[in-house]
Amino acid sequence: MNNPQTTATKDGDAQNQTGQDASQKEDWQDHIAKLLAYSEQIKDDYKTQGKLTKQLAKAEWHLSLRSLALITILLGCFASGLILLWIVLLGAIGFGVYELFASVWLSIATATLLQVLGLIWLWKSAIYLSNKIGFSKTLRSLKQLFNLNSG
Repeated sequence: MNNPQTTATKDGDAQNQTGQDASQKEDWQDHIAKLLAYSEQIKDDYKTQGKLTKQLAKAEWHLSLRSLALITILLGCFASGLILLWIVLLGAIGFGVYELFASVWLSIATATLLQVLGLIWLWKSAIYLSNKIGFSKTLRSLKQLFNLNSG
């Protein structure tokens, strides 16, 4: 009951199907080859970006060190200026007290008292600021984040 025309049509369809399968297989191979090429390009781009980032970090590090050195020098100059200003201020006050009361000892006592008061203020300020150093709130937050609290 096989009609020769039907058999020929089936054979033609089978050849067309085989041709389409081969074409699809080649398309997939082309797509995979393109994906591999793209992944290689991305890998190379990431390597290049990594090298550039390293160079940028190195340059910024050098600039930061230079700036830190200059800031240290400038702060030293500023501190020297403040010390000189404080000495002049104490000298002027001492001289004023001497002119008013004609007492060298009262002048020295006044300048010394002002110096001691200044040192006490500096000491209290340093203690206050040293209590601000640290990461107590950050540590507390991290403990809560990781449930490290014992209660």
